[in-house]
Amino acid sequence: MRTVRLLCALVLACTACSAPTDDSTCTAGFTCTTLHVPLDRQRSDGPSLDLAVIAADNVDAPRGVLLLLTGGPGQPGVSLLPSLRHNVHPDVLRDYRLVMFDQRGTGPNGINCPSLQETVGGSDFLTPPAAAVDECAQRVGSGLGHYGTPDTVDDIEQLRQSLKVDRLTLDGTSYGSFTAAQYGLKYPDHVQSLVLDSVVPHKGFDPTGVDLMASTGAILTAACHQDAACTTDPVADLAWLVQHGVSGTDLMESLSVASLNSVNPSLKGIPAALHAARTGDDTRLKELIQQTTSKGLTYDTLSAGLHIATLCSDLRFPWSGKPDRKTALDDAVRRLDPKRLYPYDVATSRSQLMIQGCLRWPAARVSTYPAAQKLLPRTLILHGSNDLFCPLDWSRWEQTHSRDAKLVVVPGSGHSVQRDARGQEAVREFLLD
Repeated sequence: MRTVRLLCALVLACTACSAPTDDSTCTAGFTCTTLHVPLDRQRSDGPSLDLAVIAADNVDAPRGVLLLLTGGPGQPGVSLLPSLRHNVHPDVLRDYRLVMFDQRGTGPNGINCPSLQETVGGSDFLTPPAAAVDECAQRVGSGLGHYGTPDTVDDIEQLRQSLKVDRLTLDGTSYGSFTAAQYGLKYPDHVQSLVLDSVVPHKGFDPTGVDLMASTGAILTAACHQDAACTTDPVADLAWLVQHGVSGTDLMESLSVASLNSVNPSLKGIPAALHAARTGDDTRLKELIQQTTSKGLTYDTLSAGLHIATLCSDLRFPWSGKPDRKTALDDAVRRLDPKRLYPYDVATSRSQLMIQGCLRWPAARVSTYPAAQKLLPRTLILHGSNDLFCPLDWSRWEQTHSRDAKLVVVPGSGHSVQRDARGQEAVREFLLD
């Protein structure tokens, strides 16, 4: 769930809680500052974090502040602004003051776990080595339990106060949509509008991956129907490969990354690679797995440490609240319906990063969410029909749990819809209405 390196080929008023930085490296037309936030908001005298902020210089923009939230979790904001601002329509940039920031644990000052970073990069799926997970938890140390989305939500509220504005328009992509929605639930009176792109539902999701696996077949079938050269059954081929020793988590990783709008959202060529591998020529499939991956990302591009720290706090696992994690996981896995996992399997579900990583992650403070379950702000939801990170059902759920939400499904588009001109136009119409 993120914009990876392939995607990237790819002023704040000074207050007691923000300070200017050296603008010699700041993007022209923007001012860079630092927001000082407490690691633990229950301890005002405890350690603090310095979060980099970048804000457009059009302080008097007629429609106020537009806060772009990156995803992962683990992506920074400031270093991605030069590329991501091109995903925003010029008319929107004219009428809004664009702001981004490095969410806690991200960017150059973020969590750096070298072994975990090397082995899984920014992946949601690749199986993490146990030793790398343990080492990362030790590095995070006293910060365990303070890198959940509710912590970031309160950082955003502090940022809003620092900006001296009453309301924000928030635009979050992928896991950034989850963060934006959580802010909207907790601080609805301070939200003007929400744009939720490639939605992670604010209720959370099942870390066993059942929703994503269940949606894969329909997406591959539809992509095949759009490609005259596709004459095979990619779903059956994928299932056969999983059943005959090809790593399901490797396949999930590469197919999902391929569905990014910066990579190959049409999924062209993938059915042919799957079929060739099934019939004995795995050259193209090996190339896909080796090259189409978020493995290799550096920590300041997408922090693997922050990624696991946030997910292990935010999500509810089969072992949540139970003393014996492995037994609870075994019980949950036995209850999985293989038909819902197809074309993947139970072994794939169990091997994913979120399961194996969080199974070993130390118990710490668990994210708590607002009691409100319905989003009140005016909301636009964007979904690309070929997105293999976030199923359409998640966007539909989000719409039904919002008071005033419009869902736009862009045919043939992939993950991160605002990289698609049709997605940009939908946002322009919504924000300038």
